[in-house]
Amino acid sequence: MTAFIQEIKREVKNWWLFTVIGILLLIAGFYTISNPLASYLGLSVFFGGLIFVNGIMELSFTFGNRHRLHHWGWTLSAGILDVVLGFVLLLYPSLSMSVLPFIVGFYILLLGASLCSYAFQLKNLDVKGWGWILAGGILTVLFGLSMIFNPVIGIATIVGWTAFAFIVAGVVNIIFSMQLKKIRDHMNP
Repeated sequence: MTAFIQEIKREVKNWWLFTVIGILLLIAGFYTISNPLASYLGLSVFFGGLIFVNGIMELSFTFGNRHRLHHWGWTLSAGILDVVLGFVLLLYPSLSMSVLPFIVGFYILLLGASLCSYAFQLKNLDVKGWGWILAGGILTVLFGLSMIFNPVIGIATIVGWTAFAFIVAGVVNIIFSMQLKKIRDHMNP
């Protein structure tokens, strides 16, 4: 078992993709805060593109590490769902705007669930700091649930919660990528 864990630690690939995802989420969060009205009107297209790109990157990470990740099917499923959801949002922006609180809420919920899954992956590898990833994932899940169960909270609140959730998820994705890099660098001096 120890040899297997050492092999996983030695061969982590594409760790930097989560840094890119985190940066994109931070940009999305700060853009949303600085342009609330324009953000709501453009959220379906912007989120569609972001979700689509995020899905492509998750799929790339999954395929690059599928032989090394436990339960990699969850990451694969999240990536496929992101690609499909992003494509639909880009294809039908007017429909997307009418159901935007639900779409964004479910997306944020799934993003948080993915972060929780990544935290448990780190825990299985005995990586310190995995609890922070889990806490960020749980916080992201709570943001998603609040948007799903309270969609009439208004444009300002939707924009605010969305921005804050993207910022939290962005920071947590960057922390996760640094943890993956530490695993790789520790085993490959």
